[in-house]
Amino acid sequence: MKLDVKDFISRLVRFESVSADSSRSGQVRACAEFLADALKGFGFDVRLMETALHPIIFAERRSSEKPRVRVLCYGHYDVQPVDPVGKWNTPPFEPVVRDGKIWGRGSADNKGPFSCMLGGLLGFLDTNPDVSADFGIMLEGEEEIGSPSMENFISENAGLIGGYDVLLLSDTSAASSDTPILTIGLRGTGSFDAVFKGPNTDVHSGMFGGMVYNPVQAMFEVCASLHGPDGLVNIPGFYDGLAKLEDWEKAEIAANPFGEDKVKKLLGVEKLYEQKGYLPSEALRVLPTVEFTGVGGGYQGEGSKSVIASECFCKISCRTVVPQRTADVVRLVQKTMEERTPKGVEVSFSDGDAFGDAYFLNPKDCGGGRRGRILEMALKAVDECSRAAFGNKPLYLREGASIPLISLIKGKTGLDSLMFGLFTAADNLHAPNEGFPLSTIDKAVRYYEMFFERITNGKFYE
Repeated sequence: MKLDVKDFISRLVRFESVSADSSRSGQVRACAEFLADALKGFGFDVRLMETALHPIIFAERRSSEKPRVRVLCYGHYDVQPVDPVGKWNTPPFEPVVRDGKIWGRGSADNKGPFSCMLGGLLGFLDTNPDVSADFGIMLEGEEEIGSPSMENFISENAGLIGGYDVLLLSDTSAASSDTPILTIGLRGTGSFDAVFKGPNTDVHSGMFGGMVYNPVQAMFEVCASLHGPDGLVNIPGFYDGLAKLEDWEKAEIAANPFGEDKVKKLLGVEKLYEQKGYLPSEALRVLPTVEFTGVGGGYQGEGSKSVIASECFCKISCRTVVPQRTADVVRLVQKTMEERTPKGVEVSFSDGDAFGDAYFLNPKDCGGGRRGRILEMALKAVDECSRAAFGNKPLYLREGASIPLISLIKGKTGLDSLMFGLFTAADNLHAPNEGFPLSTIDKAVRYYEMFFERITNGKFYE
């Protein structure tokens, strides 16, 4: 059964499936039920599996004989909030096709890219109904809030998920409209709040200034000490175990058309942050970080107030890379901050909700066994089908952002992921006026049809 992908995306956009907004939980469920019914109609055996929040859809189409390959496709049907609504040119949940795009929340992240994958799969099955391959589809409704239900789901269904040979998803970016990216790595993420406490009450800055240790000053001193003049994180052991960046990966990063000059122009800055031994474009993808994402303390109102605050806080986000464990890195940063906090001030920590480890797939070393052979074949198929559909092979790049789910699946099941990116920065995901190009849809559906043909039948494409 062929799928009208553009119509399918438009229908999905109409669901206000904002997982972060409890008032829209009914819309999140309605979207899940729509997808479950649609997949049943496409011939899949479908289960709508309940969680503490939003349902997970698991659909399967099994071969009548021993499969040559078993492929699991992942996507998410939840979307980001639409605020500020006033900046949208069209209503965010009323899909509009114009200027070469489908406009609407979720069109680029992730309803559009997933629909392209589904459309390619259904197109392939329409002409190859008896193919000796198993296909699974796993859709969640909590990715935009950190996938809180997925850890239990994956643990409880590790045998089911781990029975597949490779995981496919398209929830990552492309370099340009004609140069996809196969994301081979994701940074891990861990966040926490640090609270610095001094005197037991706010005090007059004239009466006590210079006598008590100002918690705000202490916080700034500690935070400033976490980075050195070379731009690197100034914590002993922070970079232990990290492998040297190989020449092939440097070449892939350098080939990215969305380079440093374009980043500076996009962000309106004259200079990018530099870390010794790495170009900014390299550091973005392969180095761990300690970032300050929020700060507060003392008088915040109009004018001045002669007061030393009794306490203040900062928010810190750590990004990690393989082989680091995020929990270990967070503990190391916190321990360092404790050691550097001056006497007279105390620091305490509370961990945030965002936690997950890093992921890396080395395309030069797929490992052995059945999975390794299938993964090697799949990577060749990615190159060939990308050239045929987009005119270029994809760039093999690590991503600076995080999808904790990917490392979680790898850790629980051993399953590697092929992340074929389709959206670009111009598609405004997470922002007002999100849109997904019609030309990308056409190319992506063609890519996936050829990809499934290639990995199941061993056919090559010029």
